[in-house]
Amino acid sequence: MGAKQEQVVLDLIETFANGWPENLDKTMSYIADDAYYVMIVPVTEPIRGKEAIRDEIQGMMGMYHSNKSELVAIGSSDRHVFTERVDAALTDDGWIEIPLTAVFEIDDANKVCAWREYMDLSSIIEQQGKEAVFRIADS
Repeated sequence: MGAKQEQVVLDLIETFANGWPENLDKTMSYIADDAYYVMIVPVTEPIRGKEAIRDEIQGMMGMYHSNKSELVAIGSSDRHVFTERVDAALTDDGWIEIPLTAVFEIDDANKVCAWREYMDLSSIIEQQGKEAVFRIADS
């Protein structure tokens, strides 16, 4: 069930598996023009549209030196793909691990039309500090 949909998500994740992509064109080729992305459900607002999602990923690439993504588990239906992953981001102070579950919705053209990530925010704050996570400037 959902093998084509799973492959779309696996291909998308693979672009982040061993570092930031050199070019986001391949990454974005899996995303529908009208897609939305929620980085931390329910903390962040949805980012709407393929170009806005590209801009958000580009911003992450500017904040973190590198990225890794390890798939733990995957499950799907004909429209939804659920993944459990451990992502890692390289900061000035070293690697932080980001345990998360993501839900992807796949449209009729086999593009990701919705991407919602449910992260262990307390783990990220513990590793990086709330100032960095929430981009709070020093007073």
